[in-house]
Amino acid sequence: MIKRLLVILLVAVVCLPAAAVLKEKDLASTLSVLRAELENSYREQRANMARYEQRTKQQHREMIAMMQRSDQTALMLYSQKQDFTFDMTYACHEATDQYREFSKRRMPYDRILTRINSEVERYDDLIESLQTIPPALVKLPAPDGGKGGAKPAGARNAKSSGARNATPGRLMPPPGGKGQQPFMLDSAGQADRMACLTYAKALRNNLVRMRTSIVADNDHYNMVAQKLKKVNDFAEKRYFAIQHNIFVNGDDSYFTVLASLPMSFSNARTDFKEKYDTETVTTRDGRRHVVHSQWRGPIVLGLSTFVLFYIIVAGLLSNVLIRWIVPKRFRTEEFLKKKVCIILAVAMIIFAVTVMIAREFMTHNFFLMASRLLIEYAWLLGAIFVSLLIRLPGDLIKNGFKIYTPMMLMAFIVISFRIVFIPNNIVQLIFPPILLLFTLWQWWINKRFSKTLPRPDAFYSYTSLTLMIVSTCAAWYGYTLLAVQILIWWMFQLTCIQTITCIYDLLAAYERRFLEKRIIKSNDSKDLKDLKDLKNLKANHATYINVTWLFDFVSMALVPVLGVFTILMSIWWASDVFDLTGTVASVFMKNYINIPGIVELSLAKMVLVTSLFFIFRYLNYLIRSLYHRYRRPKAMVGGRPNFTLANNIIAITVWGLYFIISIRLLKIPSTAISLISAGLATGVGFAMKDLLENFFYGISLMTGRVRVGDFIECDGIRGKVDSITYQSTQVATADGCVIAFLNSSLFNKNFKNITKNHSYELVKVPVGVAYGTNVQQVRTMLTDCVKSLMTKNAAGLDIISPTKPVGVVFDEFGDSSINLFVTYWVLVEDKFLMTCKVKEAIYNTLNANNIEMPFPQRDVHLYNMQKE
Repeated sequence: MIKRLLVILLVAVVCLPAAAVLKEKDLASTLSVLRAELENSYREQRANMARYEQRTKQQHREMIAMMQRSDQTALMLYSQKQDFTFDMTYACHEATDQYREFSKRRMPYDRILTRINSEVERYDDLIESLQTIPPALVKLPAPDGGKGGAKPAGARNAKSSGARNATPGRLMPPPGGKGQQPFMLDSAGQADRMACLTYAKALRNNLVRMRTSIVADNDHYNMVAQKLKKVNDFAEKRYFAIQHNIFVNGDDSYFTVLASLPMSFSNARTDFKEKYDTETVTTRDGRRHVVHSQWRGPIVLGLSTFVLFYIIVAGLLSNVLIRWIVPKRFRTEEFLKKKVCIILAVAMIIFAVTVMIAREFMTHNFFLMASRLLIEYAWLLGAIFVSLLIRLPGDLIKNGFKIYTPMMLMAFIVISFRIVFIPNNIVQLIFPPILLLFTLWQWWINKRFSKTLPRPDAFYSYTSLTLMIVSTCAAWYGYTLLAVQILIWWMFQLTCIQTITCIYDLLAAYERRFLEKRIIKSNDSKDLKDLKDLKNLKANHATYINVTWLFDFVSMALVPVLGVFTILMSIWWASDVFDLTGTVASVFMKNYINIPGIVELSLAKMVLVTSLFFIFRYLNYLIRSLYHRYRRPKAMVGGRPNFTLANNIIAITVWGLYFIISIRLLKIPSTAISLISAGLATGVGFAMKDLLENFFYGISLMTGRVRVGDFIECDGIRGKVDSITYQSTQVATADGCVIAFLNSSLFNKNFKNITKNHSYELVKVPVGVAYGTNVQQVRTMLTDCVKSLMTKNAAGLDIISPTKPVGVVFDEFGDSSINLFVTYWVLVEDKFLMTCKVKEAIYNTLNANNIEMPFPQRDVHLYNMQKE
């Protein structure tokens, strides 16, 4: 249909002549140029019209084929029985699919006809103008208002007929008296005019013939459109009835079927004979002959035999290829353990590819339908086998294959029911007990092998068991077709989950084997902290974003988005097996929450918004990581970077954009948001006064007044800033407590930022020595004592600053001692422990050197007071 559309449009455009003249030096030159243009257009149109006629014949044949196909679809749909659900869904699918394809590729006949009518009218005007150039070829009205003159043949009410019936070559003699017309064309000009008339009329007549052909095709086209619409409407009604029967009504429970087993068996046998036996017809002379159908017994049996045979052949061929292609050096013990699974995976791929190739050369409808389903099933099995080969070690590959075997075989049985269009009565009779047996098989395998497998596979196997139990209950309760739908959906979903899990395992292996080497190669070893960060590389991807950005995009955005979309994809693929894609599409697009002017929420929109969440999460991570990497040297304050404000701005920008896009997707109008915002601003404004105050103070703090990691002191509480939010600042104290200060309280009170300019704090340790002690000797002694304690902490930083001097200063003359201060600069976070060590060292040093440290003493004298 698309090819026909493009060809007709192309021919219509080419066949519409483009002859045109511009203002020449005089009328004679204009006619001469117009003659040449029309002659070229005529030659081009003749060539194009020949091709158009050939295309018209082919289009006519295709139109007949389309009409026959629409009639065939109508007969197929109207003849189906209600009890043959698989047959009915296939017929409904063919009807709706044909109508949908027809509607999408509708021919623009109206536009083509409008274009052709415009061109015909243009040529009519051109012919009229050529005929009325003096000496005129038609009678012209007299200057006195038309007395004695004829009405112009080119008048609007008879333009087309006049242009066709005017006789070129017959000049009207110049009338005498008042109506005399001047001679404007000489003999050469008249010859050019006659040639232009001839070509213009020929071009016009060709367009008229084209228009007649298109109008006829348009009539047939509209007739087909009406017939397909009627068939589509009937199919939609049948779809609704099937959907209602599957999900609402159901059928008799299996216990009812067993209670009337002879009747159920008889009905199933009757349907089997009606469905798969060959049919015969009786002619007028009483003879009977077999009617061969592409969808009945011998064909179905032959295809089934061929499929089983070819699966065996594909397995043997796969075994031979594995033996021949794989070199001996790769046939390790691990390979031999996985050999069976490798052969099965290659066999499924070979089967799928060869059947796909065979489809290109087959026209048999049953084979085309059946092979499409078999190809899908083969690819599903191939994906599961490949996932098991990549994820599981050789010792567990057999157990992994066993726990998925019941589900894979059950899916094959269900697809076989669909391929052979098994009648409902047979499905209701044989499917529930088969499903019960497979459920028990799955339970036995899970109990025996699930504990030996990785946790994801054990979870998937028990999920399969749960869904098989649900399907079994539904089938025995009478919802057999619903059970079929659940099983085939889980088969597709399981394949998608296996693929996603396999991708994550491949990403982890790539990270271990290649990404670490790329990071080491692209970064200096000093930046990698002697490669210690690689032990926890995943947590440090942001540090090496220039190398890991693509890997992070795949793991953080692409794979999660695919995981979300697999939910809809699995449902769609499962519905396609049973030709219910139209119903599923309406389910996806239906607004389950539909409040006009407020919100429109459908399953498709929910999936899209969820997918956008992962994309914007990655964008937030990427922008923040790039900013940290390339702005780190400029953001260093006191040896530490300050990214608090930048992180918050990036997060607000990215997530704000996500919020706006989500609002547009959910069709939430801006007027509703404005009204809500106005109401909040009016009603909650006063209540939010303190919140807003803390918000703005928080922004002010983030600009650099306080950084995460700074040590501050407020109200006698000293601690390390753990986080800064828009409402409060969290401070971790030395005793392990966390105290939250409202941002406004830090502004209203005088807090001290101890590490604003650097990470060290001046400590003064008071020391008293006895009068008469050599102060200079004590100064040297204590200075060396403190310097001996200079060490580094776990982060490699000097606890006592080596760049700032250690001093001993004279304070005052005390009552009992000379008071000194030992001063040094210590890391704030190590102040407590280091001060204790310094005090102990000072005490030991003074004792070792016999320096007296006087302390307050009081002599108490007791007098014996005798009584007088």
